[in-house]
Amino acid sequence: MIKKLLMLVLFLAPLTINAQKFAHFDLEATASQLPAYKQAMTELQTLGQQYQKNLDDMQKELQAKYDKYSKEVNEKTPQNIKDRYAQELQQMSDKLEQARQDNAKAFQEAQQQKMQPITQKVLDAVQAVAKEGNYVYIMDVATARANSIFINTAVSEDVTAKVKAKLGI
Repeated sequence: MIKKLLMLVLFLAPLTINAQKFAHFDLEATASQLPAYKQAMTELQTLGQQYQKNLDDMQKELQAKYDKYSKEVNEKTPQNIKDRYAQELQQMSDKLEQARQDNAKAFQEAQQQKMQPITQKVLDAVQAVAKEGNYVYIMDVATARANSIFINTAVSEDVTAKVKAKLGI
């Protein structure tokens, strides 16, 4: 019996020594404390406000033209004039919709351009923490949640503080 118990202990000992380590961290909470993140967010907010003002101005111009045409057009207005007004309004509406799409695309590209270096800096710190701590996996909690992945915090270590320390925050 003692031999079997000793064999079991000797068999399981290497498994516990080489146990895989899993960790998780909060990318958003980490990145949001970087000065570059705060600057990027301020720049993006300013850009978004500029785009919104541009769209608001176009919308006001469209509404003013619609109001003007509504006052000028009546039963006595020739059909060709009505058609021209309708065409102008449609063109302005199409231009407004195109501007919305262009602004959304440009904003998304600006966001990607400004956030990519920040995200990369955080991921480099995560990689350094992973190497130093011999972690097999380190998962971002928001990414896990978005992909319906459950993180068991009982067996996964929160390394957010270690990542922040690597970044000097």
